[in-house]
Amino acid sequence: MQPEYFWRPEVPRRRRLATWLVVLLAAQCSAHARVYAAELSAEKVAAIDAKINAFMAKSHAPGLSLAVVVDGAIVYDRGYGLADVENSVPATADTIYRLASISKMLTGVAAMQLVEQGKLDLAVPIQKYVPKFPEKQAPITAEHLLKHQSGIRHYKGDEIKSVKHYRGVKDALVIFRDEPLLFAPGEKFSYTTYGYNLLGAAVESAAGQPYAKYVQAKIAAPAGMTSLQPDDAHKVIPHRAAGYRLEGTAAVSILVNDDMVDVSNKVPGGGWCSTAGDLGRFAIALVDGKLVSPGTLERMWTPQATASGEATKSGFGCFIEEVNGERQVAHSGGQPKVSTHLLIIPSRRAAVSMMCNLSGAPLKPLAGEVAELVR
Repeated sequence: MQPEYFWRPEVPRRRRLATWLVVLLAAQCSAHARVYAAELSAEKVAAIDAKINAFMAKSHAPGLSLAVVVDGAIVYDRGYGLADVENSVPATADTIYRLASISKMLTGVAAMQLVEQGKLDLAVPIQKYVPKFPEKQAPITAEHLLKHQSGIRHYKGDEIKSVKHYRGVKDALVIFRDEPLLFAPGEKFSYTTYGYNLLGAAVESAAGQPYAKYVQAKIAAPAGMTSLQPDDAHKVIPHRAAGYRLEGTAAVSILVNDDMVDVSNKVPGGGWCSTAGDLGRFAIALVDGKLVSPGTLERMWTPQATASGEATKSGFGCFIEEVNGERQVAHSGGQPKVSTHLLIIPSRRAAVSMMCNLSGAPLKPLAGEVAELVR
């Protein structure tokens, strides 16, 4: 947004002032940071703050929360800008955002916990666990679902903006259950949130309890994720961020409230919410072997291939890249009201989690830059 925009006579004065206030506040680091015994140096803190402030000014992001893990411990947990622009509520370490597709990492871990317990078989047809899901032209397994090779489609039309409420994980399968597969399972990689909905339904059956209760008991509790919960649009969730999008052009961008959506149509694939700090705790618990064994984690964090041998960057519920000689495990999320990114660097027991209340914000490069600053 160019500075002269704020003085154009054709732009209403109230809009000019409101937008200017957002930009000013977004460029300032919030004082609400959590202090830990192991802290970053003042120089690294200043470098991180400068990087975040520059990103927010350029992207016009209203608010952002960040947690940094170094050597298996959270060393930085801070909010920047505003969680709620209309009410001038600062973003803090306690601000709760939608995880969006980072939710798939939780479902992947839940599935592999059940594999370790002998309750979920990755190689059998998924109807063993979800018998009401119709058989397709070829069998779908939990492994196909984990690595996005099931042939189940992703969103179509305006489904990402759904406002319909579904009472449970299995109820939401009606959205796609009767449609043919895009291809034979194992033939291709095709990213699909709905595939993870079906995986979540299998987790629920194998665990013998509701999917959300299992995740909170077996993942959130041992990891110390006290804020993790399904993002219920009708529930009052303290510290939940409001969400925004930008309208207009690159030269003249206006911040507006983003669409209200009900994510009960995709809880296992994109329906959880938490703080950035709790995502950091999830990363720590994974690396430290508190959620699954090292052998299982290695299997999850190994890039998969299709049946024909074509390599993909997908692991089980995550994506893997080699950057500067290091394996990086990550997942991004994007929905109305939010952009998120979780980056894990296992060799350093390091992680960066970022959550922003602006849809479409490019957090992946920023997370990588912060990870380099704390190397």
